[in-house]
Parts: sequence; structure tokens; C-alpha cells
Amino acid sequence: MEPMSQAEQVSFFTEEVPERTYGVGELAAGITKAVSAAFPAEIWVRGELNGLKAANASGHVYFSLSERNSRRGPTTSVGVALFRAERLKVERFLRDWPGFALVDGIEVRIRGRVQYAYGRVSLVMSAVDPVHTLGRLAADRDRVLRRLHDDGLMEANARLALPAVPLRVGLVTSAGSAACEDVLAELRSSGFAFRVVLADARVQGTGAEASLLRSLRAVSQRGVDVVLVVRGGGARTDLAAFDGERLARAVAAMPVPVLSGVGHEIDTSVVDEVAHTACKTPTACAGLLVERVAGSLQRSEAAWTAVVRASRAGVVASAAGSERRSASVAERTRTALRAAEGRLDARAGGVALQARSRMAAESARLHAAARRLEPRRLDARLTRLDAGVAAVVLRLGRAASRATVSAEARVESAAARARAADPARALARGWTLTRRLDGRLVRRADEVTPGEALVTTFAQGRATSTVTEVAATAHQPGVDAR
Repeated sequence: MEPMSQAEQVSFFTEEVPERTYGVGELAAGITKAVSAAFPAEIWVRGELNGLKAANASGHVYFSLSERNSRRGPTTSVGVALFRAERLKVERFLRDWPGFALVDGIEVRIRGRVQYAYGRVSLVMSAVDPVHTLGRLAADRDRVLRRLHDDGLMEANARLALPAVPLRVGLVTSAGSAACEDVLAELRSSGFAFRVVLADARVQGTGAEASLLRSLRAVSQRGVDVVLVVRGGGARTDLAAFDGERLARAVAAMPVPVLSGVGHEIDTSVVDEVAHTACKTPTACAGLLVERVAGSLQRSEAAWTAVVRASRAGVVASAAGSERRSASVAERTRTALRAAEGRLDARAGGVALQARSRMAAESARLHAAARRLEPRRLDARLTRLDAGVAAVVLRLGRAASRATVSAEARVESAAARARAADPARALARGWTLTRRLDGRLVRRADEVTPGEALVTTFAQGRATSTVTEVAATAHQPGVDAR
């Protein structure tokens, strides 16, 4: 076969592969026509709402709907336009649904027409179905609660003991929000030394659950006594993040009690169900902590008052017992002195009686001897005997005197010892008696400990003191360790 010329090749190509070339406008018109033919009327579309922003200067709102098949991300997205006129209609309609609001991250069912414009296919929204979203949220919430119940996590955090004085507080919320400021203001106004560890977190929209999880992990590592998870009120869809299963499991597994204050008084989230205590509002969470600390303080003050009252009663009883013992010692001393004086008088009388008896006996023997002797010899012997009798009388008198003086000295010594042992005299000389609250006498410094209460008795009155320091000295022989 002979090769074709260039002209023949072009002619051959043109004849064999005819292909139409569209202009841009023609192509756009064809797509528009095809879209209109495929979707001639408005349709309902469901998907996860993302990228919602406030209305622009023209009053229009733009966002996208996404369909997910895993947690990794959307698989398909379509743009949505909500023009001003339709937006106002939708807003008026949603006034009858206070539990619903358009927020990122929720599944919605919206109505609109499919159009091709500006080089892309989009959905022009005209209506929304709140029942679909709220029903889906309720069904998801019930499913999560069943799973938590089956795993025994509903009461896990509630079984933790709430500290009596929870002053170290972890706060998980959006920093600077009204809920955050309400909690901080309540704690500050209490006057107690609360220390707050604030973990900023997103509380609604896409990524809110992941943000709350990070904040919970952060505060759990800061040594707090209790964690507050709070958010201000809003539509039911605004609180969807607090119904997440991962967040609920994290709250149930927290090592410290978690107090929740999410939404208004009528709102109840899954986090509320698994928390240690669910409060109606963020302010109520803070108020619960303030009341607990105040109650602990009141109990401490009452206990201290009881201790002081019991200590005072013990001191009074100990002082009364000391006075009774002092009076008893003084009375026994006086009795002993009287007995000693009586024994001394009896002994002195016996000595004198013996002397008189001996003198009478000697005199009788002298007279008998005188009758047997001659007068002259009798006179001489009588003189000698009289001298002997006089000497004996003198010796007996001296012995009696010495015995009397010795007995008086012993009596006086006994009286002096008794007077020295009298606690009242010792106190009058400047001595003191120190006792414990139970009345036991303190003799050495090492018998007491710092912090112990002591009662000191003076000659005039008593004083109660507390030991701050003990400095004991070594005991020296012959030195009284008082």
C-alpha cells in the first residue's frame, strides 16, 4: 500500500473521526438543561452540615452537606445556598422549634432545587425538616445510653467520693464564654481559696467532641480535686457534642468526680447521665462546690468549739481536784502535828513522873538507913546522901530537860517539813504547779510534746498555755527535776 500524502491524511482523519466542539456557554447550557431534566422539581436531601457561616452582607448563607462512611472524613459534599428571602422564611418557621438550630456537625434534612451555576452544581435551599434531625439525635442518644449501661459505666464516676474541701477545680468549657465567667464569678465571690485550672474547649459544632476530650485529658493530669464540664444554654442541636459516646466514656473513666452543667434547667445530655453530679446550670455547679467547702468549714469550727469547751471543762475539773487535794494534805499535816504534840506532852510527863518516883524511893531508903545509923555517923552519911541525891536530881533534871528539848526539836522539824510540803505555802513563795488537761502533774520537760495544752496554777489564779517547743536538760544527781 502506498503511503498517503499529508492532505489525504487530514481528509481521512476528518472523515473517519468527526467530533463536535462545544463552546463554554453551550456546554453550560447543556449541563443546566441536563440537571433540570434530572431534577425538575425540589427534592429533599439529608447530610451532615458543615462550614456554616453567618449571613453575608447580602443576607445570604452558604454551607455544605457531607456524607460520611467513616470517621476519617466526608466522601461526598455538595454546596448549599440559602438566599435571603428563603432564609427569613426558614428562620420564622424555626421559631416554633426552640430545640433546633442549624449548627455544624449535625445531620439535617433540607429541601431545595438542584441547579448548575457558576461552574458547579449546588442546592438552593428552601426548607428544613427539624423532626428528622431531632429524631436522629434522640435515637443516637438512646443508643449511646444503652451501650454505656451495658458496659456498666452509668454509675462509674458517681461512685467516686466527692472531696470534703474541693478547692482545686478543673474547668472544661469555652474560655471567655458566659458559662465560664459565671463559674469563675461564683467561685471568686465565695471568698474561699479556689484554684481553677481552665481548659479551653469547643462546645459545639464540628470538632467539639474531640476538643472536649483533649481538655478532659489535660485537666486530669493537673492534680485537681474535681472537674466541671459546663456550657451555656442553646438549642438541642447546639448541645449535640455532649451526647457523644466517646466523650461520655471519657467522663465515666475520669479519676476524679465530674460535675456537669450543660444547657438550661430543662436540658439533659448524655454527659449529665454519666457525670458524678448533674447540675441545672454552670452557676449551680460552682455553687455546689462553694456550699460543700462552706459546710466543711462550719463542721470544723463546730468541732473546734467542742474541743475548746471540753478542754475548759477539763481544766476547771482539774483545778478543783487540785484544790481538794491541797486541802486534804493540809488537814492531814495539822492532824499529824497535833498527834506529835500529844505524844511529846505524854513523854515529858512520863519523864517527870519517873524522876519524882526515883527521888521518893531514894529518900525513903535514906530515912531507913538513918534510923539504923548512929546520930553522928548518920549526920555525916545523910550529908553525903543528900549530896548524892542532889546530884541525881540534877542529872535527872538535865536529862528531862534534854529529852524535852529533843522532843520539841523533833516536833518543830516535823512541823517545818509539814509546812514545807503544804502546796499553798509553795505557791505563795512563787512556785507554780503545771498539769496536763487530765490533771496529771508535769515534773520534767520531756513529759510534754509541742502542741499540748497545759494548765499552770499560781498562788492567785490559773493560766492555760500551749507547748510550742521542748528543750529538755540532762538530769543531774541531787537536783530536783521540777
